[in-house]
Amino acid sequence: MDLSQYLEMFIDETKEHLQNLNDQVLVLEAEPDNIDTINEIFRAAHSLKGMAGTMGFKRMQRLTHDMENVFSEIRNGKMSVTPDLVDIVFKCLDAIEEYLDCIINTSDEGENDNDELINMLNACLKEEGAPEPEKKVQQEEKVETEADSADGDKRKFLHIDIADFEKNAIIEAKAKNLNVYGATVYIDESCILKAARAFLVFKGLENKGEIIKSVPGVQDIEDEKFDFDFSMLIISDKSLEEIKKIITNVSEIKEVVIENYEIPNDANVVSSVQKEEKEPEKEETKKKKTTPAKTGKPVANRSVRVDIEKLDVLMNLVSELIIAKNGLVSVSNQEDSKTSMQSFNEQIEYLERITTNLHESVMKVRMVPIESVVNRFPRMIRDLSKKLGKEMELIMTGEDTELDRTVIDEIGDPLMHMLRNSADHGLEPTIDRLKLGKPQVGTIQLNAYQDGNNVTIEVIDDGAGIDVEKVKASALKKGTITEEQAEMMTEKEAIDLLFRPAFSTSEKITDVSGRGVGLDVVKNKIEGLGGDVEVSTKLGEGTKFTVRLPLTLAIIQALMVEVRQEKYAIPLNSIVTIEDVAANDIKYVQQKEVINLRGTVIPLVRLDEVLDCPPRDEEPENLVVVIVKKGDKQTGLVIDNLLGQQEIVIKPLGKYINIHRMISGATILGDGEVALIIDSNALV
Repeated sequence: MDLSQYLEMFIDETKEHLQNLNDQVLVLEAEPDNIDTINEIFRAAHSLKGMAGTMGFKRMQRLTHDMENVFSEIRNGKMSVTPDLVDIVFKCLDAIEEYLDCIINTSDEGENDNDELINMLNACLKEEGAPEPEKKVQQEEKVETEADSADGDKRKFLHIDIADFEKNAIIEAKAKNLNVYGATVYIDESCILKAARAFLVFKGLENKGEIIKSVPGVQDIEDEKFDFDFSMLIISDKSLEEIKKIITNVSEIKEVVIENYEIPNDANVVSSVQKEEKEPEKEETKKKKTTPAKTGKPVANRSVRVDIEKLDVLMNLVSELIIAKNGLVSVSNQEDSKTSMQSFNEQIEYLERITTNLHESVMKVRMVPIESVVNRFPRMIRDLSKKLGKEMELIMTGEDTELDRTVIDEIGDPLMHMLRNSADHGLEPTIDRLKLGKPQVGTIQLNAYQDGNNVTIEVIDDGAGIDVEKVKASALKKGTITEEQAEMMTEKEAIDLLFRPAFSTSEKITDVSGRGVGLDVVKNKIEGLGGDVEVSTKLGEGTKFTVRLPLTLAIIQALMVEVRQEKYAIPLNSIVTIEDVAANDIKYVQQKEVINLRGTVIPLVRLDEVLDCPPRDEEPENLVVVIVKKGDKQTGLVIDNLLGQQEIVIKPLGKYINIHRMISGATILGDGEVALIIDSNALV
């Protein structure tokens, strides 16, 4: 029986059971005697065992079976829940997640039997709450493994197969007195974005030399199809120490093995044609060896679970659409032209109303609660609390806030980085908190809510806050800014330095943070989604990260405006009001134009200057100003004319068009003319 057709369903349901298990074990840790939680864990483990057995994943089945046995004994009152047991169960859940990742990528569960974990579970069954001997065995085995690997040759670059043209390039480089280096780079196994680290290594070496060969290939590295090491052959006029320093400067690089490269006598040198013929054969052999009878292709998650009520609304709207069509057909058959025209207009209004509602309903079908992303964070905070030795709790609100599926898939990593940053850098050690009169347990809040056509996510901690002077000092030390720039820099500009690549104020690098790679990843990812991130802080009281993301609606209500006879669209959700301002009411604050609108000072942005339009021949007496907002900030956009409100379809401009961030896309108007869409968030 072919079970591959059920694989996607198996993956979805396993993810649900895993998340449920993580949530329930967290509850169990706080309430060891909660029988409902124990029963729920038993049922989830039993379901996972049955699903894994049906799909033929024997290793996963074995591990979940032993978990089920443990919780069966707990249910029967023969065992009690201990902190050590909870730690072991969490390790088991991590192992099941590794199995699942392997299944998603290769359609096979891999070769890891997790015998040590199974031995720990069995030890718990034999002697209640005493897995310590097994832990000792595990540690001894780990030491032996490390010793074995230490004796091995880490110079994996010596085993690189080189093509004939690559050999010629090496010979030619040596003839020109250039250096040829072989390097094997080992990435820290705790690294989350290993492809990004590899990319930074390649980027750093670009201006210092030429990488003529990498194993795995560049494409495989980009797709994270490699372990925690990769090898390169480098041609450069720089010294070995300089090349090594460039690589080691990249964060989360565990080790670099580099030396001058000589073509080995027994090197496997193949022609380009031979190589092309050889590679598919090699890949095919590998597939046969590791994943028999499996496709080896990643299993894409193309499904979205939809609430039945949303489908009912959609069905009703389609029914109304059919009624509207029949109405138009009926109108076309009327003989009286006056009555026919009136009926036609009524049917058009009816149809417009239905299509608007239909669009909203279809977009809601694509919307997924943010809960699917944030529900894994309580477990992460629990692990960080143990690792860092800090008492902390995570409070979440707005988990039912919905985002587009495409945004949901990308927002997880930035949020994780911000939470890890708050846990490590934000919250003080417990002793320091008590000295300051703060609660012993540090608090991290994750709030999500909808604000117009945007979703706002806040990460707030009650820690030490950001020391702006410390940030400036760190930037001066690294050479990021000059002393003159530091003196002139505002608090906001200083805080923005935290988002610079490789910038960190941490004095030591830990497994959690301090490498300077978290916040720049956050900023790039969020801006790539069309959003923005802000930081507000108060020394000694805490820090707040605010992320604003668009709902990525394909159709929006917009205000059509005109600047120098060119039409532009401003999203209606960002507009507060439209004002007619006299030219002599414009004042200057720090050489910037502002207006005083009902007691509020609002800066002005002249769209003609921003868009590089030709200047006016004569300044008008009154200016049309569109007041837009971003959070609690407001800005006035000076335009030439108002054209009215219109429902527009957003069309992306494509990645090949290099435009200013203030242009978020384009729309095609009814007469076929193209109008650019102004992203007001970039101007506020």
